[in-house]
Amino acid sequence: MSRAEGFGWPATDCAMWEALVASGSPLDDRGPLAHLRETTQKSLAGRYVQWLKWLARTEPAALDLAPAKRVTVDRLTTWMRERDNLAPMSKLALVDAVLRVVSAHRPKRDWRAHRALKAKLKRAAGRGTQVRKRGRILSSRILFDAGCKISRDAADLPDPAFARAIGLRDGAMIALLAIMPMRRRALTGLQIGSSAFVSETGITIALPESLTKSGVPWEAEVPEACLPVLRRYLDEGRPVLAARGPGTDPHLWLDKAGKGMSWNYIGPRIAIATERVLGTRIPPHFFRDAAATTLARLSPKSTKLIRPILGHAGDRTAERHYNHAQTIEAGRDYAALLARLKETSR
Repeated sequence: MSRAEGFGWPATDCAMWEALVASGSPLDDRGPLAHLRETTQKSLAGRYVQWLKWLARTEPAALDLAPAKRVTVDRLTTWMRERDNLAPMSKLALVDAVLRVVSAHRPKRDWRAHRALKAKLKRAAGRGTQVRKRGRILSSRILFDAGCKISRDAADLPDPAFARAIGLRDGAMIALLAIMPMRRRALTGLQIGSSAFVSETGITIALPESLTKSGVPWEAEVPEACLPVLRRYLDEGRPVLAARGPGTDPHLWLDKAGKGMSWNYIGPRIAIATERVLGTRIPPHFFRDAAATTLARLSPKSTKLIRPILGHAGDRTAERHYNHAQTIEAGRDYAALLARLKETSR
């Protein structure tokens, strides 16, 4: 990979990157980053190129140095100081990407000072800002009902059939995501006959290893409550969209050109559709928070379902959402107590 985001990489960085991601052969070594998914490699490259662009603008002579030698703590600190517009988690992601690349390239170099800087950024970032999530982590039931409403409203639309098909698709996506909160990559990658199996009696979602973050296959039947919405899209909406393209695309979710919806398109579509019904934009990854919090609010026993439903390897997420749900309930109890006190004081 010699270019990323339209920026020409220095020759030394090109050679470094190609060695890091080399898939290898029986006679060659495998690159230390070759095991990463393509999406992860692309993300690392995109963040690393931001580092290169900053150097090209502020200290172009540094680009003549070897990649690992130019990555000093002072330069990284100055870079982050100039990016004060970014959230702490975004700063951490940039520095982490640069260090991950160069330390994989030169693993024997002393990176302790750099890791100390990363640790400092990590403490500042915490678990990431939660401000943008406030008021947007709704009950899964509310999100499911929103998807059903979008589907019903679309079904009542007159011709042209295109607008109706889009509404049926968006409603089905939101309803399915609310009840089966998979990651956006998995949602985008669903294909009829390989990961979405449709029969007369039901619909099964079977995610292969390549579509799960944990690398473990995940399979479940689509709950009965969601079947009517999904079947209406499959029977009435998807054929209209498929006819606008080659008609052979196996992806479950088709765009207006009859092709599988892209990673970058499916997220905004869901956010726009939820805003139209609920008054606030709910991106796909918030559906996972909603599911975890909804389960945690049901009972402590329900938190055990969070890990298998979300496909997590550990229980830390379940515990965090249970604590979050307790905070919500405590706030409601406190508000109810204040209301009773006001009534008795009159």
